[in-house]
Amino acid sequence: MKLLTFALIILLPAMAAADVEFGPPVNCAGQTSEWWQGPPVGRIGPRGELYAAWTHTGFGSQDGGIYFARSLDTNRTWSTGITIHFWDPGWIHAVYSRPTLVEFNDTLFCLYWGKPEGTEALHLFASRSDDRGTSWNIFETSISGDVSGSPGRASFAVLPGGIVHLVFTTRLSMAPYRTYYCRSTNGGRTFSTPTPLPGDPVTTSVSSPSLIINPGNELLVAVSHAYEALVLNRSTDNGATWDTTHLTAQLGAGSDPSLYSAGASRLYLLWEGPDDGELRFARSEDLGRTWSAPFSIVGASWSYGYAAHDDRVFALWGESGTRASYQRYSGDRGATWSAVEPVWSSNPFPGDWLVFRADIRNDLAAFWMHPEPGNVEAPYCSNADWLTGVAEPGPVGRTGVPTLAAIPSMFRTSTVFSAPAGRRASPVLVYDAAGRFVRALGPDGIWDGTDARGRRLGAGLYVGRADGLTPARVVLGE
Repeated sequence: MKLLTFALIILLPAMAAADVEFGPPVNCAGQTSEWWQGPPVGRIGPRGELYAAWTHTGFGSQDGGIYFARSLDTNRTWSTGITIHFWDPGWIHAVYSRPTLVEFNDTLFCLYWGKPEGTEALHLFASRSDDRGTSWNIFETSISGDVSGSPGRASFAVLPGGIVHLVFTTRLSMAPYRTYYCRSTNGGRTFSTPTPLPGDPVTTSVSSPSLIINPGNELLVAVSHAYEALVLNRSTDNGATWDTTHLTAQLGAGSDPSLYSAGASRLYLLWEGPDDGELRFARSEDLGRTWSAPFSIVGASWSYGYAAHDDRVFALWGESGTRASYQRYSGDRGATWSAVEPVWSSNPFPGDWLVFRADIRNDLAAFWMHPEPGNVEAPYCSNADWLTGVAEPGPVGRTGVPTLAAIPSMFRTSTVFSAPAGRRASPVLVYDAAGRFVRALGPDGIWDGTDARGRRLGAGLYVGRADGLTPARVVLGE
């Protein structure tokens, strides 16, 4: 049975969110196939670019491999499918699996498992693009995976200076799956010899590693043991040594953890509970040493995806019986949550199974999918603006009131606030998303993303206000 599969990427401002209506799906690759493997992965770039990567088996078409596409105008147009990797096009039994995509300062990294025709073991490949996906450099690592054709999940993080930290699960022969760690100091060209995490059991399998690097440069890896025990591994010396904390006593049983860093000491953990796809959430304010009581997002689900950043947390899932898709979100660090809502007001693909992937960035929502029209599948993307208001003094978006302009509205170096032609604006005051005053601007209306003391502010949503004008929202990039 084939699955309709997509990845969802969403940014929520740090507050309660409004309903979202997605536009019609757009073919984001110009490619169709009778067979696909696994869900596509996606990322949003710092200026609203949309990126997607997916596997294509090539059965019947002789063009299997790892593919990539991008939209530089927020889903209006897409590049054709760009080949990241494929071998001899005559090979029909080659395996390509589990791509993972990360964007860092306009450099894209894609890690994936591959097995050429006639070989037994899977190998991990690291591809890097320095031109936003136009061309790719492929580095075959010395890392070998399971010979069964079912590679474990990989999770990696990129730091300045070409440092890449990588964790993945695999097994040797028919032994249980274990978690391995390695690192690259040259942008993914080569990796150190993978070493197993010492806290892993030797008689039961480990699954679903989720790696983050907190602002203190600690490495944190959440995994599940035997698909029921949640475990947090911590390294303060770049993976040379690890401490292991079992979380079951605090959070109960669970599997498939997703770990997020949300500040100097705040962590979010989302995972599947022990009962029929229950989705749970917990927050830590001390880097995972203690946790809030688990919150049940939904009691049962068939498939699910998460995203979290700053004060924002998002979860979506499919219902096993009706195959409908639902969502919940929080804008206050998981303290309160929205009601359960349908992902779409009208489901464009009723009756199809859905598998989700999620991310958070900017005031943009997008998801990737490959529906099954007949026996032919193709990757599509749908997007929506997700503007939810600003928790600040005074009304926002008042009808009939002239609007303060900000060009560009998404920026990294500077933006210019201006009043409509023929109208003189009072001084522009800038506030953050929580309504806190940031700074007053000069007569030229130029803002460079700093506060009144000249300190660079964090990426996110900000609002410019001037008397008698509707406020203007801007997004400061990383």
